[in-house]
Amino acid sequence: MVALQVRALAAAGFDVLQIDLFGCGDSSGDFADASWADWLADGQLALDWLRKNSPGGLWLWGVRCGALLASDIARRQVSETSLLFWQPVLSGANVVRDFLRLGVAGELMSGHGKEKLSDMRSQLAAGRTIEVAGYGLSAAMADQLSSVSLTCGPLYRSKRIFWLEIGSATQLSPPPATKAALAQLQAAGMAACYRAMQGAPFWQTGEIEVVPALIDETVALMTGTENA
Repeated sequence: MVALQVRALAAAGFDVLQIDLFGCGDSSGDFADASWADWLADGQLALDWLRKNSPGGLWLWGVRCGALLASDIARRQVSETSLLFWQPVLSGANVVRDFLRLGVAGELMSGHGKEKLSDMRSQLAAGRTIEVAGYGLSAAMADQLSSVSLTCGPLYRSKRIFWLEIGSATQLSPPPATKAALAQLQAAGMAACYRAMQGAPFWQTGEIEVVPALIDETVALMTGTENA
């Protein structure tokens, strides 16, 4: 989906830089060694490169937890950036919680889920790294993630936010927590635009899923061609 969106935006005239963060994808390092500061530095490096090599306004695009990173990078800018969120996670604490839940999923049937969860939390509290599904989550990353949210600080340099989500036909209006976050952003003076459409949760499916409506809506919003 991300690769398809990159191509669609490029075809619409945008210069798009897609990066692998430290410890992710084809980037150097191991995920267990990554820190939030490393990822902030990667994002800043990408922004600096774009400022040097591409004219026009700058957008930070984040998918899921990437929306938290995009908003945190935006808070640190001295010039204006716009934000594009795909199915954003509202807080890093939610990311850590879901990671821990994944770690105890295999213990639920045996009845040892609570013990496993307690053990993982104890390891993090002791400064150790835990491993879930082949990924190591360090105590430092867990702590740093838990302190970040989409609304944890001002976004004075980000006047536009496009917030896109997908779901079933009965889930096309923002849930209460999302409504509250949008209201907080709008109250701070940002033009936060929310859109929802039907589609499969491509970020968590075992098979490749494509949601053409999400790609089309993103291009329409960013080019100003959406029918209001």
